[in-house]
Amino acid sequence: MTKVSFPTLPVLSPSKNSLPVDLPEIDLADGCDILLTAETDLSLDGTAKPGWLVLTRRYVVVLELPATDALVDAAVSDFETRRAEALPPGATCFALADIEGVRNLSGVGAGMLQLKIAETWIDVLRFSNRHADRFHYIASKLDRFRNDGQLQEVDGEQREALRCSSCGLRLQSTLESCPRCFHKHRIFQQVKDLLFPQLGMTVLLCALTMLGVAAELVPPKLQQYLVDNILTASSRSAQPQPQDFLGLLLIVVLGLAASRVVLSGVEVFKGRLATTIGTRLTSHLRGRMVDRLQHLAIAYYDRHQVGSLISRVAHDSESIHGLVHQMTGGFLLQILQLVGVWIMLLSLNWKLALFTLIPVPLLFVGTWTFWKYVYPRHFRLWDAASRQIAVLSGMLSGIRVVKAFAQESREYEKYQKYSQHLRQSRLRVEYASSMYAASMQLIFSLGGLIVWYVGGRDVIGGEMTLGELIAFLAYLAMFYTPLTNLSNFTSWFSNFMTGNKRVMEILDTSVGIPQKEVTTPWENIQGRIQFEHVTFGYDRHQPVLHDVSFEVAAGEMVGIVGRSGSGKSTMVNLLGRFYDVQEGRILIDGIDLRDLSLTQLREHLGIVFQESFLFRGLIWDNLVYGRPATTIEEGLAAAKAAGAHDFICRNRLGYETPLGEQGAGLSGGEKQRLSIARTLLYDPRILVLDEATSNIDAEAEREIQQALDVLVKGRTTIAIAHRLSTLRNADRILVFDRGRLIEQGSHADLLQQEGTYARLVKIQTQISKGDSIDRLVQQEPATIPQTIPEPSQQQDDQDAQTKKATGLTWLVPQEYQFVAGDQGELKLVARFSDRDDPTLKKVDEAYGLSLLSLFPSRYPEQYLSLRAWNEHGDDTEVAMIGNIHDWDPRSQALMRLTLAKRYLFRRIRRVYELKLAQGYLEFDVETGAGRETFLMRWISQNVQDFGESGKIITDTEENQYLIEDVNELPAADRGLFQRYVYW
Repeated sequence: MTKVSFPTLPVLSPSKNSLPVDLPEIDLADGCDILLTAETDLSLDGTAKPGWLVLTRRYVVVLELPATDALVDAAVSDFETRRAEALPPGATCFALADIEGVRNLSGVGAGMLQLKIAETWIDVLRFSNRHADRFHYIASKLDRFRNDGQLQEVDGEQREALRCSSCGLRLQSTLESCPRCFHKHRIFQQVKDLLFPQLGMTVLLCALTMLGVAAELVPPKLQQYLVDNILTASSRSAQPQPQDFLGLLLIVVLGLAASRVVLSGVEVFKGRLATTIGTRLTSHLRGRMVDRLQHLAIAYYDRHQVGSLISRVAHDSESIHGLVHQMTGGFLLQILQLVGVWIMLLSLNWKLALFTLIPVPLLFVGTWTFWKYVYPRHFRLWDAASRQIAVLSGMLSGIRVVKAFAQESREYEKYQKYSQHLRQSRLRVEYASSMYAASMQLIFSLGGLIVWYVGGRDVIGGEMTLGELIAFLAYLAMFYTPLTNLSNFTSWFSNFMTGNKRVMEILDTSVGIPQKEVTTPWENIQGRIQFEHVTFGYDRHQPVLHDVSFEVAAGEMVGIVGRSGSGKSTMVNLLGRFYDVQEGRILIDGIDLRDLSLTQLREHLGIVFQESFLFRGLIWDNLVYGRPATTIEEGLAAAKAAGAHDFICRNRLGYETPLGEQGAGLSGGEKQRLSIARTLLYDPRILVLDEATSNIDAEAEREIQQALDVLVKGRTTIAIAHRLSTLRNADRILVFDRGRLIEQGSHADLLQQEGTYARLVKIQTQISKGDSIDRLVQQEPATIPQTIPEPSQQQDDQDAQTKKATGLTWLVPQEYQFVAGDQGELKLVARFSDRDDPTLKKVDEAYGLSLLSLFPSRYPEQYLSLRAWNEHGDDTEVAMIGNIHDWDPRSQALMRLTLAKRYLFRRIRRVYELKLAQGYLEFDVETGAGRETFLMRWISQNVQDFGESGKIITDTEENQYLIEDVNELPAADRGLFQRYVYW
């Protein structure tokens, strides 16, 4: 027999010697082979003491742990009475037949394994959080084993805490890269990968740097020749010849000028080239970061603040922008200058050159001090900046809640707290950096004074000429300048390393939802869904779903009800594979979700979330977000089906109405209906409604429900709802409680069972239709009313209403025409007067007609809504008009006149002058009505796109000015306009 211990499974008949104590012979004599062993590190009272859990085919044995007298005696009295003499001291034994349940109870710093025996939960084993994952795994296996007698290991199951394979550091998830194993060479490898595509320009930049260094070394040598061979020689000559010296002087001066011109040209090209490379690197790095952030699992965002991630993308990525400039115009330039200047110093006076090295040891001491004491402060600075942005982001995101509870001062104080922390962190860095820079400057100035003294003594003694001393001092300044810059380079390098480390934490984070390289093709899509023994928890030690199993047939509509926190929305997250199951599996058409491509899965799965989210932009862009290439007719039909078409039409710009952050400008119900329309337009094979009607009033819910009655046909639908009325047509209803499936069946079957579902129906009937089922009370139901009628009872009445809700009526020009009424009003008549037309009946009952353009900028004369007013002044849609050009000339003229009364765009033909002052733009333009001036606040919100290249400008008086195509303006006007309006 070999020694076998946890977590190897299965374990077949290991020796009892695998444990620190001997098990009694009675276990093996009774056929109770040891199947599993696991070690803990705590006793029940919290003492650091090793213990063991042993699973046999009949018993659970706990060793080296003190037993509690009353509970253990009551639970295992029969076994202990017969076998107590056979157990080692400190051992407790529980018969599997007596165990009714197994669970882990998480605490602070430790957890507890509990067994349910005789309807009582008993503490049997304690463990520190180091072993929490181990005993979570054991508890699930033990619970399964007591039910079906199977102890099987599934590939990929997590049995121990996730740890770094290199250093053993515990990680929170597979998404996390080990911060302890982060090495600087990863940053340098990242820089290498980024620079490789820019290799050609980088080499050219290095060549220009070398040319610039050479140009800088020439002037001091020319100055030496000027002093020694021209100025000094001319003053000492017995027979001076001024013209000869003047010629040489001119040549030297021109040489100095040429070196300056070359140096200036090199600096210009170097700057432009370094900027080009830097912006490319930054853009590419940000693109990689955003791409990685988009592919990371939802679990990653559960643990990281969005504001902090934005800070990393926006600011930390900037650390690489100056990399090329620092490496070529900074570090490389300084190194080349040091080498070149040192050679020139040695050539002039090697003895004096040695004196220049006196401050160098102090430079190394200062640099070491910087890295030891100043560099760590940069991490605190970057962290403080990130925290401030995160606090500000959270405050502005929840500004409505802040104002609703009058907590502005509290939020301001919180912001000030983090702002003060940032200020102090910056002061620490700046004070230390300035002291370091001042110290280095003092050291180098002392070196210059030494050279002045020694060099001056040599000139006085005749060992050195004045020109040589002047050239030496010039080179000395060039020698100490790079050293000073190199000392400042450490400050930039610390910022660079800090920022890039935060960047690399994102880029090194593994994608949380892994995809197999070879996925199973999903063909012949039916939409059959199977949950098989699914267990999942956002905290692995606190499962939300417990061993859930059910099946949804293709084309079936299944409703899911339960209290808040029962795991309904969690199932949606698992079905969309935003998270992976921890135990069990989910299949669609017999294929495990983990074997499917994520793209293919989500192309055929549409989800309407409980919290609808809309992007800043046009209503139309939000509607077609899932299918950007959809046709106008399809989009309008989807909006009509979801009950969103009418409220969209009431906006002045129809489907081109701009929305603010998170759909600001629409009510909660309107946002939800638009979200439903977006999902319906996506046309998924599997439709999931997660509280889809939670934010909608009763009337809107009825309209949407009528549309859904038809739209869910032919597709698999899972509808999660608090309002049971939403599920009136469900084929089957699943009832969940505390993460477990407790009831399932049709509405009528569940009422007859008089269980939890029946109580829900009774409570909602007694309170109101819209109340939440969270107010469920534990009471026996009386007579349960049939408040949710069966589909067959209403089918005939609903068919006509559903067609009305989902269909758009399009007027046919061959059958209708527009005429002017007695007062010039718009009237619609049929070309065939003997027709009994319901559209004309609506027109006859109306108090007036109007036309709305649904796309006033893109299609001003297409996709028009014909509206009818009632006696209260409210308008409703009578029908849709596809294109004005399809109608007869008389009708076209009347329709254009009606539209002109509603839409007034002053069309700009010329832009004469634009003046910017105090944040306002003053326009002087030519319009169709003549020359006009108007004022616009200089912000992007006042300029809206019109078609492909047009603009709609809103002035301070809320008037609209239209430029149909900016590119058609005269070149000078276009340049003037785009100088200020560049959004």
